[in-house]
Amino acid sequence: MAKEQYILELGMLEQEAGRLEQQMQIIDQQIFELQNLQFGLQELDKSKEKEILTNIGKNIFIKTEILSKELIVEVGNKNLVKKSIPETIKIIEEQLGRLIEAKQKVIEKIQELQMQMEKLIVQAEKEDKDKK
Repeated sequence: MAKEQYILELGMLEQEAGRLEQQMQIIDQQIFELQNLQFGLQELDKSKEKEILTNIGKNIFIKTEILSKELIVEVGNKNLVKKSIPETIKIIEEQLGRLIEAKQKVIEKIQELQMQMEKLIVQAEKEDKDKK
């Protein structure tokens, strides 16, 4: 195989690895957000307070009176259902499980790409040596 072909293949593999790294960062961010949400719901469930500060966006908060600990949760296709805090935490745990599985698959793909890149480098070095 020509040296240019090795360079081209390595570049393509590096691009794919970079795309997978970005995907993993997105998954990590989602895991972090869900874990924070889970923690917040656990604290809310234990709390006896009747008022909380609610983030309405961009770190702007409003004092909110808790009338009920029943939550309204979107379950897909903009369908909203009433859920208790423990039921909602269970949904979050399921989502976390799926994200952790997805992250593991991405890690495995990155490892496969690294092995392919290493093989290409070894092949290129061997061919280069054989030419000399």
